[in-house]
Amino acid sequence: MTRTLLPRLAVLAAAAVLVAPAAPAAAAAPTAGVTVDRVDGLPADAPTTLQVGGSGFQVVRGGFGGVYVLFGWVDDPAGGAWRPSAGGVTGTHLRYAVDEAARDNAGYQVFVAFPGAATAVEANGGELGDDGTFSTTLTVPGARFVAVDAQGGTSEVDCTQVTCGVVTIGAHGVANATNETFTPVTFAAPGAQDAAAAAPRVAAATAEPSPSAASTQAAATAPVAGSTGGRPWLPVAIGAGALALLTAVGASVRRTRRRPTAT
Repeated sequence: MTRTLLPRLAVLAAAAVLVAPAAPAAAAAPTAGVTVDRVDGLPADAPTTLQVGGSGFQVVRGGFGGVYVLFGWVDDPAGGAWRPSAGGVTGTHLRYAVDEAARDNAGYQVFVAFPGAATAVEANGGELGDDGTFSTTLTVPGARFVAVDAQGGTSEVDCTQVTCGVVTIGAHGVANATNETFTPVTFAAPGAQDAAAAAPRVAAATAEPSPSAASTQAAATAPVAGSTGGRPWLPVAIGAGALALLTAVGASVRRTRRRPTAT
């Protein structure tokens, strides 16, 4: 009997697996997104103001804090080890431009508060909408900036040697994986902006004149016959019609001079 029941039990178990309803898939965590109006060729030696927009951010109405929008550098952007929610440490895995408090803030660090948060009065970047969106401005100091290191000191970050960008993290030390993003930016070579600005002026100064302009200029500056070869006092370009008229007048004068005198 045992030999007969085992195959039957195996068949019944397989059938149960086939007809059992599939377990519902886990809902995907919302993903925040950031848009920046300019991400390539930022001036390396001067500040730049960026327009930053966010969508899909997790909102806690009346909750503590909100989102920091920063300019800085992160290690392993793709892997995400820099994220505070993954154990990332400021000064080691994440560095951002040092700024003052809200009163003297230069725009390198922006605080976007949760709607109705007790700390919303400190928000220099406005509030998150209930739909998880925000819009603010962020100032990039240039390709080099001073950051706080892990020991509490300061160090310089050179964004021409490492990848820097716009960073968002939970504000006031509250780690929130959904609200952690990194958007890279690039910088132009130092001095490239000045060279680009000077190029049109150089091109205009060295542009060759058109044929018509060249012929007019040559006629206007040609030495007058009998002169010492210097620039004439009144350089005038003589057209073909005027030249023909002068030729006719000269011929008439010559005929008059050759006319015999009446006896």
